[in-house]
Amino acid sequence: MILTFSSFKMKPTEENEDEYDTLNYHSMVVSGIRLGANYGIILEKLGSPDSVRKEETPDAQTANHFEIYRYGKDAFFVMDEGVSGFELTTSRFNIENLGSLKVGDPMSKVKKRFPKSYKLRDVDDTVDDWVTTVSVQFGVSDSFLEITVQNDKIVGLATVTDDGTEE
Repeated sequence: MILTFSSFKMKPTEENEDEYDTLNYHSMVVSGIRLGANYGIILEKLGSPDSVRKEETPDAQTANHFEIYRYGKDAFFVMDEGVSGFELTTSRFNIENLGSLKVGDPMSKVKKRFPKSYKLRDVDDTVDDWVTTVSVQFGVSDSFLEITVQNDKIVGLATVTDDGTEE
């Protein structure tokens, strides 16, 4: 009896080469605050936060924690003294390099700007008002800009990493 095992790897084509739309992480600017910049820019642009919370993380580059700077319901994440991400739930801040994209903008703006990611959107129909999440990948990393939409309006913008840490 002869058993043969084989495997194949799909050759990239124009259709499957890029699953998601992609962004350059270091080009992300939220209301004057560039991702990767020294955390002092947050204080310079926004003043003292309403609160700062320290979270433990085994995935930090050189530190063993990251900090969450809260401004009302919005947050900026700091790791290793750099701005590492954000979670926006109000229209107070906008993503400048994405045409001033902000909470409250219509879904049509997301669909037009990120057609590949829009096709792959995740729809949660278990809630009364369907929630849609559109993920846009940062380069070839496992980090994403997640755009949460409900009732055809953006209700959240956040940076996430597949392993659960903010980036």
